[in-house]
Amino acid sequence: MKKYKKARKMALILASVLVMDSYAGVISPYINAYAYTEKAATVNATTLNVRSGPGTTYSVVTKLTNGASVTVTDEKNASDGALWYQIRVSGSGGQAVTGYVSKSFLRFPASYTNDADFESRLTAEGFPESYKVKLRALHAQYPKWVFRAQQTNLDWNTAVKEESKAGKTLVHTNSLSSWKSTVDGAYNWDTSTWIGYDGSTWVTASEDIVKYYMDPRNFLDETNVFQFMTHTYDSSKHTADGLKTMVKGTFLSGESSSGGSSSAPGNTDSSSGGGDAVGPGAAIGPGAAISPSTGAGTESGSGNVSLEGPQASITPKNLPVLMEYGPGASLTGPSSSNTTGTVTGSSGYVNMIMNAAAQSGVNPYVLAAMIIQEQGSSGTGKSVSGTEPGYEGYYNFFNIEAYQSGTMTAVQRGLWWASQSGNYERPWNSPEKSILGGAFYYGNNYVKVGQDTFYLKKFNVQGSNLYKHQYMTNVQGAASEGAVYSKAYNSDMKQTELEFKIPVYNNMPENACSQPTGDGNPNNKLSGLSVEGFAMTPTFSRDTMEYNLIVDPGVSNINVYATPLSSLASVGGTGTVTLSSGNNDIRVAVTAQNGSVREYILHVVRQNNGPTYSSGVGATPGGNTSSGPGGSSGPGVSKPSSGTDNGGTPGGSNVTIAPDGSANISVQTSTGVISLGPGTDIKATEAASASPQQTQASSAAGQSSAYAKGDVNGDGKINSLDVLKLQRYLLNLETMSEKGKLAADLNGDGKVNSQDLLLLQKKILGL
Repeated sequence: MKKYKKARKMALILASVLVMDSYAGVISPYINAYAYTEKAATVNATTLNVRSGPGTTYSVVTKLTNGASVTVTDEKNASDGALWYQIRVSGSGGQAVTGYVSKSFLRFPASYTNDADFESRLTAEGFPESYKVKLRALHAQYPKWVFRAQQTNLDWNTAVKEESKAGKTLVHTNSLSSWKSTVDGAYNWDTSTWIGYDGSTWVTASEDIVKYYMDPRNFLDETNVFQFMTHTYDSSKHTADGLKTMVKGTFLSGESSSGGSSSAPGNTDSSSGGGDAVGPGAAIGPGAAISPSTGAGTESGSGNVSLEGPQASITPKNLPVLMEYGPGASLTGPSSSNTTGTVTGSSGYVNMIMNAAAQSGVNPYVLAAMIIQEQGSSGTGKSVSGTEPGYEGYYNFFNIEAYQSGTMTAVQRGLWWASQSGNYERPWNSPEKSILGGAFYYGNNYVKVGQDTFYLKKFNVQGSNLYKHQYMTNVQGAASEGAVYSKAYNSDMKQTELEFKIPVYNNMPENACSQPTGDGNPNNKLSGLSVEGFAMTPTFSRDTMEYNLIVDPGVSNINVYATPLSSLASVGGTGTVTLSSGNNDIRVAVTAQNGSVREYILHVVRQNNGPTYSSGVGATPGGNTSSGPGGSSGPGVSKPSSGTDNGGTPGGSNVTIAPDGSANISVQTSTGVISLGPGTDIKATEAASASPQQTQASSAAGQSSAYAKGDVNGDGKINSLDVLKLQRYLLNLETMSEKGKLAADLNGDGKVNSQDLLLLQKKILGL
């Protein structure tokens, strides 16, 4: 019996195994779906397309730049067998964006083993915990690197707002819309276009992209961290061989010629993943300036890409200059202490740069990175051609003093300055003199006053000249030059002791600021907002977010109309709205094409003696027009006052409306001010405030001048009912008695028109 039971148990076990095995093919995919361990990584390409699927045939979801933090959530093979990672990244507004990128363009941090000495140094420097994660990863790769915390003692939000002012920091006009600002002076809401600050090519950077590039935590990787390396020359570390490594493939690797070009091929930073990225160090992608022949924001998979940075600091076209000096503004900064040097006559760019470094005290790798940033890796910048009409034979390798001025372009202005006799080896009638003089200029005016890193050269957050004296306006400038700079250090050189000075701010967010990824038209304003049959206060303005309206308790619903300023935006919250007793808040939301939302609020109160529906007043079905009710002009729309009231008489009468609709009036007369409280016979006393023109008009009409101005309906009160009656009269919806016309003629010109309506609205509002 026992033997039988044992055999039965074995049979059951075997049967279970067979059943489980039959389901293995069904179950295992679900097990595998949850088996992938998420990993943190950073983008290892200057511009990287994130696609909707694994392969270049899929649509682009968004673009990321070098150093951007991502989370790898899965991996799949493309149709050609190449491995692609599925990633998740925080986009605009904090929402998650998912997609696929080629395996080749992600960098995973090295494994870090706890180092007590290193940890104590980080703490002693005052690095916040949010900095330490990436610094530990760098330490694992390069244990000899030294990280210094530059305590700026500046409030993070204040610094960002200062650097986000119109014209202060720029991006290329072909950037994602979330990279471009809509602050006053940066965006034209009427045309939904951005205002250019170097012709139409460069526009103001948004606060979100400024946050991203200002946040040092986004650039603590083996390439971008070089924007925090100091710029002082050290002959034992900065060698000609290192410089040759750095400039390989650029015009600086060849011999100079009269055209400022070289025999070397242009920089070809192509990707191996189907043209989906541009390698580190190329100044291409959202916000980068690309020479006109190549377009902007494109993918580079083959061929040469000529790159051209913004002409340093550009004089804003619409606002006062924000940059005091440095390239792109007039020099009023520190005077030079050593502006002369020996020109050797060497024809090689490497020799010229090494000579300039030795004499100016500026790191030669820094000088080379700056030149490449300004003139492009192929040297196609007009400032170094030597052939610019009117300035033949002159050169400005660093684009110093290059800004648009009057009829002069930025290039012409920079070359004019280079052609003048003066300090810094001018006139710059040879490439060598331009490089040497520019090195002296940069060393004296930036490195020696504390702006001794690429980061501080772009974002001046030290010294007494905060947020000013900034060498460039391109928001990507520091990161781009730092990436070029990093090329000077081969794997062996990176194992030496290198020192980095990394800014730290007060009140920084807990996590690094995300790179904005949103695109589309940002216009989320209204061109009109009104309520059919009623007049809102204040009069509609697209920049006023809240309005008030009082209606009679008998009004159970209202019709709200709104028209977006951009045809690409959508509006919600309009139509027929049912009112509750007392207060009602009606919210009209305008959603731009890019997803940003602006909310207008209409506060509606049902109150005794409030106005009732009056057809023809307010919006008509179909929205607002530019001249009809609720539009930007015509009846029912207030215009700015001229500072006078009651027909041009200074002072005039001041009217406030009590809850019961009665008027409290203060009248300026020749003998003083007469105050009239609720219940006062305003018909008998308003004459004291009538101007001579009003009295004359009244007499001509054969009416008593004692009739109260503004009491259009003759009920002894001045309130919104009078406004409604006057509106209907002007719209030819009802007639008005001669007494009513006299009362409506507030400016005393013998006519009743929209000007009187405006004065009546101001009178009721106490304006």
